[in-house]
Amino acid sequence: MKINLCSAILILVLGLPLADVLAQPKEGTSMKPILSDALSYIEAVEKNSYEIVRMEFDIIGDKTTTFRTLQQGWTYAVIAFGDYRILDIDIAIYKDVDGTWTLIQKDTDAKPTASVTVKPSSTGMYRIDIIAYKFVSGYTAAHYGLLIVHQ
Repeated sequence: MKINLCSAILILVLGLPLADVLAQPKEGTSMKPILSDALSYIEAVEKNSYEIVRMEFDIIGDKTTTFRTLQQGWTYAVIAFGDYRILDIDIAIYKDVDGTWTLIQKDTDAKPTASVTVKPSSTGMYRIDIIAYKFVSGYTAAHYGLLIVHQ
């Protein structure tokens, strides 16, 4: 049974309780924890017949930015998630409008996962800011994952 994109993202974001995120093995610089979390997201997205069009994994301090051309006619979900060191991660999506980045969508929930859906009114370049607002005590950086999915 296929569910709509917003419902699928809500299930993904709410499906990983904070206790599970905090229980990840603390392997320092290892990418294993974030890749393990990513597998759960990938399986859930593909189970519902959505297509992942971009995956990104990196280190984040306070904020990182990535760019992507999004196509008119598609509905996209942008999902960001942090490893065991992140308590709160958010997403802000901007569209290039005549050389100025204009905010079109954001997630500001206080969770270690964030998601937004975007249906571009026109094909163009979009800026995606991933913001790590709060870390587990003693950490100032962590790994994050970013998935961009479309129907």
